[in-house]
Amino acid sequence: MKRFLAPVVGLALICGFMSALSPGVAQAAAGPCIGAPAADGTTYTETRQFVDSQAWWVPDTDQANNSTTNHGHVHMGACIPERETISSGNLTVHVRVVLHDNPGKANYVSMVFKTSDTETTVQKCYLRATAANFSCPGPSSTGKGDFVCTGTCERWLTFSRPISSFNHSGTQEVRFRGFVPEPGGNEMRANLNWQVNIQNGASASNVSRYPFLRGKGWYTNAQYCEASVRAVPLPDGPVSGIWTPVVGLSTHPDGSLPTTHSFVSIDPDFHAVPTNAGTVLWDAAGPHGPDPFGAAPISIDTRTLTNGVHKLHLRTSCRDNKLGSTNSGVTVIPFTVAN
Repeated sequence: MKRFLAPVVGLALICGFMSALSPGVAQAAAGPCIGAPAADGTTYTETRQFVDSQAWWVPDTDQANNSTTNHGHVHMGACIPERETISSGNLTVHVRVVLHDNPGKANYVSMVFKTSDTETTVQKCYLRATAANFSCPGPSSTGKGDFVCTGTCERWLTFSRPISSFNHSGTQEVRFRGFVPEPGGNEMRANLNWQVNIQNGASASNVSRYPFLRGKGWYTNAQYCEASVRAVPLPDGPVSGIWTPVVGLSTHPDGSLPTTHSFVSIDPDFHAVPTNAGTVLWDAAGPHGPDPFGAAPISIDTRTLTNGVHKLHLRTSCRDNKLGSTNSGVTVIPFTVAN
């Protein structure tokens, strides 16, 4: 169960959003991961949700659509113990990587532990064409990964590191970074940042720089475009009535291209033919929300949804006029409805 909220230092505009669960959100016991793909049937000690981060390099409607401007998507998702307490053993996470209409040769995914004063890559797992799923392969003979795909393909990686690798206890951050070199020398990256409560006996020091769940798309020149969830923690149990999570759809604040579009939907399927946009809640130019980071509540009337698990899709797009396409960062979170 979630037992804490991280303090936010120096982010006064965000503080009001870092709240506990809103009315109508219940807590649930540990067990299977909420929203997990069938391949990950693990029963976890703590509550976990399958959160998917996606990077898109796809042209806008008025940009040329060709082999340079359209590199499809890379998805990187995992059952994460977001804001849960881990007090012994290893932090073990199964990561799914999906290439969709992506011409690149996927390289590797890294797991990074971020504390208040260090940022350490603790493990790399390479994406290999012939490696077994739920392993952590090393590089090929070239020193890199060699996973390529026609259409849609997936690979599962397993990361596991002792919690003693964190040099502090308290609210710590875990980052997954997936690297896909693309034809022509550019690169696409998917990034997933999330927080966990580590109790390993080390000195207490909470991470405080942007301590909220966020998925980030990165592309050469465009840099970061991100979609985040500010109303932490994620709901462990069912929501009902009007659920109003706070979300942020904005550019990364460190020199990346500005946000040109933001989009929020429930249960879309962009791989369907024809594309299914789902129940669209927001579709507008610019960021979502009035603050510098684009954060604002989004109202979801769960009474219009069937009971069961649904997916909230958050997408931020940052147009790149220099390279002639659009970089997008996507975060997809599951939630359970029970009315």
